[in-house]
Parts: sequence; structure tokens; C-alpha cells
Amino acid sequence: MVTMRSLAVGLIRQAGWTDIAAATDHYRAHPGDDATMLDLTA
Repeated sequence: MVTMRSLAVGLIRQAGWTDIAAATDHYRAHPGDDATMLDLTA
């Protein structure tokens, strides 16, 4: 679990977020944005 959390935090930081709590709230409210962040759009 720690590895997964660290991966998520690393991806959030790479996306330019400095406030992890704000990023978590954002992606929880906008679940489609995570695919955009990972460049997984088809």
C-alpha cells in the first residue's frame, strides 16, 4: 500500500501539484481528469 501511495503522490507532483490534499480533492471530484494526467485518453 505504501508503494501505491508513493506512486500516486509522485504522479501528482509530476502533474505540477504542490498541495497533495488539494490534488486528491480535485481528482476525487473530477475522476476523468486522472486519465488526462496520465495521458491515457483514447
